[in-house]
Amino acid sequence: MGTQNALYLIAQLLCHRGTSVALESPGYREAMNVFAQRGASLQFQTVDADGMRLEGSQKCDYLYVMPSHQVPTGVTMSRERREALLAQLPHRDQIVIEDDYDAEIHGDQFALPALKASAQSARIIYMGSLSKALSPGLRMGYVVADAELIDELRALRRMMYRHPPAALQHQLAQFISEGYYERYLKLHVEEIDQRRDAMRLAIEQALPGCRSHSSHRSSAFWMEADASIDTQRLAWHAAQRGVLIEPGFQHFFDAAPPRRFFRLGFGAIERERIDPGIQRLGLAYDNALST
Repeated sequence: MGTQNALYLIAQLLCHRGTSVALESPGYREAMNVFAQRGASLQFQTVDADGMRLEGSQKCDYLYVMPSHQVPTGVTMSRERREALLAQLPHRDQIVIEDDYDAEIHGDQFALPALKASAQSARIIYMGSLSKALSPGLRMGYVVADAELIDELRALRRMMYRHPPAALQHQLAQFISEGYYERYLKLHVEEIDQRRDAMRLAIEQALPGCRSHSSHRSSAFWMEADASIDTQRLAWHAAQRGVLIEPGFQHFFDAAPPRRFFRLGFGAIERERIDPGIQRLGLAYDNALST
């Protein structure tokens, strides 16, 4: 029932107090919570323009990564970093948990293939979601892994619930098999592209003092503000103007996370409302700079 549920099942099955897991930082906090709940030892790997850095990750049992578009930064892992990651797996007897949450919607024809498509496929557990493309309330995800692991995941799931709603699965399967899903995706990706372009232009005009770190086709913008800005305060000022942003400090797992980052989404906003919203955010930003 979505990638979060898949991640929880995987952690329940594979992790315990003797397990070590490498995680991206900044990263997906709910993944950290899931592994921590199982008592796993967590090691946080910094993220740069090429994706998750690998120094020190060789001693971990599992590596949880988002190579396509990392959360929250939207950075795409480079080919060189991917090759280095894949090369260390057999030598260190490691398993990768690959979260490809927006694979259906980024629409990048030149995207690098999933890690799961590599020669090290047997050492990679791949998770994806249909919720991002169709509806957040759909809660339908999938896991691609060796048959033995899938069987064990199904057995574990039966102790929690028999299966996701069967009628919904059948309807979705028919929607895909008859070609409607592919047709819908084409239109949806075109609309997402237009919203992304509209937001990028609005950011350039209204937030010239901010820097975007996300890749060209990411599904959100990871922004770095002036060092003097506390984005939690900025979020409050923006909310007074009817604009919601996500402060970035909560995605860092450091004891003293930086306060200058924030995240802008555009998937649930009508295109014509993006520019006025960013203009309002720009006013809130200028006000925060002056105070």
